[in-house]
Amino acid sequence: MVQTGSGAADPIATNLSEDDVTTALRAFLLSILPAGTEVRLGQQNRVVAPLGLFVLMTIVVRQQIATNGSKYGIGTRTVSRQEHVTIQVSVFGPGAGDMIERIVTLFRDPYACQFFQQERPQGDVAPLYADDPRQTGFINGERQYENNWNADLHLQANYQYTIAQQFADAATIDLINVDAAYSESNS
Repeated sequence: MVQTGSGAADPIATNLSEDDVTTALRAFLLSILPAGTEVRLGQQNRVVAPLGLFVLMTIVVRQQIATNGSKYGIGTRTVSRQEHVTIQVSVFGPGAGDMIERIVTLFRDPYACQFFQQERPQGDVAPLYADDPRQTGFINGERQYENNWNADLHLQANYQYTIAQQFADAATIDLINVDAAYSESNS
């Protein structure tokens, strides 16, 4: 279980984080891209773009796809949430068009299912499908156009949150003779 929170003890434990999802996708991308290709998270401030071919990943949608489920343990309840996570993968630099085609093709292949199964044997992250690649204009800091292709990759992430749950482990039962206790003559 991954403990969440910011320094203080978090009473809710989870099996999966957003970082786990992007780390699994990054590992997949690194397995199919040329050696030395940098794969980073998007939307980071004060980070210089690498030279040559590089990839940025940005989570753009997180959508619940099923009703929560619950499983009970000793003193706990585990709430399950199935989520459809869309990550935009942007490829920059020479050969970006060829690399986005490689990414989309192999993400749509059983290779991706096998890779994620090995990377996350718990089965909590799995590929669903990929949208078609699209070229978008990108103007760098020197006001020059650069080659940029992107596609949305869709994954399923299965989150589990374990919370404390009170249970009754004993009960006292008293029998009451209803006729004697509530007869009309007593009222």
